[in-house]
Amino acid sequence: MTVQNVVRVCLVLIWVWLLMGVHWSLLVREWKRLQKRRRAKRRKQAQKDKKPKPFEGLTRQPVCEVCVAEAEKQEEERKREPPPRIERARGRRPTVDTTNHFCPHKACRYYGWLDRGNIISNGHPSGGQWRQLKCVACGKHFQETIGTVFYGSSVPALDIMRAIATLCEGVSPRPVARIFEVDKDTVFGWLVEAAKHSEAVIGYVMHNLHLSQVQMDELYALLNGMRGEDEGRSCCWVWVAVDPLSKLLLAIEVGDRSLDMAQQLVHGVVGVLAPGVVPLFLTDQLAAYGKAVLTHFGCWVERVSEKSGRILHRWMPKEQLRYAQVKKQRRRRKIVAVTTKVVFGTKEAVRAVLRAAGHRINTAFVERLNRTLRAHVPGLGRREEGLAKTKEGLRRRLMLVMGYYNLCLPHLSLRQALPRPIPTKGNGSPKKWTPRTPAMAGGVTDHVWSMEEFLLFRVPPWRQAAA
Repeated sequence: MTVQNVVRVCLVLIWVWLLMGVHWSLLVREWKRLQKRRRAKRRKQAQKDKKPKPFEGLTRQPVCEVCVAEAEKQEEERKREPPPRIERARGRRPTVDTTNHFCPHKACRYYGWLDRGNIISNGHPSGGQWRQLKCVACGKHFQETIGTVFYGSSVPALDIMRAIATLCEGVSPRPVARIFEVDKDTVFGWLVEAAKHSEAVIGYVMHNLHLSQVQMDELYALLNGMRGEDEGRSCCWVWVAVDPLSKLLLAIEVGDRSLDMAQQLVHGVVGVLAPGVVPLFLTDQLAAYGKAVLTHFGCWVERVSEKSGRILHRWMPKEQLRYAQVKKQRRRRKIVAVTTKVVFGTKEAVRAVLRAAGHRINTAFVERLNRTLRAHVPGLGRREEGLAKTKEGLRRRLMLVMGYYNLCLPHLSLRQALPRPIPTKGNGSPKKWTPRTPAMAGGVTDHVWSMEEFLLFRVPPWRQAAA
């Protein structure tokens, strides 16, 4: 082969290589354009799919087991008729107020009834601290502390009140026993009785509330000594509902993270609301909240099917129901984005409720309440001693703190300014604020309850207007 032929072959190969490079760049460019178009189409389709679809309703009504049991109990209470009031025309007028006391003997006709004139004072037996009362209908005597933590206790009442206040402030029972020099089992007994009493007081005084907002959330809690026995028993969840305006703690439940617990929490909220009141519900993205809210605030609606034209019966939310969710996106245990979603109702209706209070769609108030519960309930804090052994033990501490938080503990954000500062007796600064508790802000009470008033409050077997 001559040199000229070699040069020609090289020129041809170079020309082919240049042509292939040009064509390859064109192919790559066209491929990128095609991929870009495909991504744009997928993005548009995803945006169409993200558009909220109208709720079509449920074919069956969700069942709340607690509602079924409560309906039977309320029916029995409606059938009760108060006995006639006893009037004393002769003798000295009584000076001891007994309107908030009732006869504790079930065989008596006046059992459980308040302010019927059957309770009179009978002095202080053996010069003791507590007064003795008498029911003139059955003639039996009883102490004014019956049904409270003070009944039958030889420990001074002041020590019991201080010990229970210490428990409410987040101290474990064993340190409390060492502080007040009593046995730890005695303190555990006070805790059980005080928690039972607190639950009864809260259930009695909190009712017929007119609320515009309710925030709900669940809090992780660890149980000590339960690992290895049964699967899933080493931890539980604390379900909480709060009113963002009055900071009133509405309901607390302890259990697993399931639909049944969400039903119980919403049922507790419904129990304190006035008839016909439907507040705005704000929660996180847990799906169980939506069905629980729909169970208690839904109704049957007749709809005409667009395909077949038949009349369909669907369980739909009420027109006045508004429910929104806060969705948090996490990456490496950190929140990177927060979005909101209106589940029931319209955005305009939700914004109108929040605009009146100056709020936005959030769960900040209930999350701040979780911080308060961690400070007052040992075991809820992270890396902390004094964990509860069982769910019932944790629930006792929560119920005791619930009564203390609502009735006895003033909230800094709820205080009201006095028209004129009140000077103090010493050299301190004048008093400028009136302390208020969540119960005062919610219209449940008119003053800050003391620990003595809270623990001595006698709860009747059923709710009455006289107390």
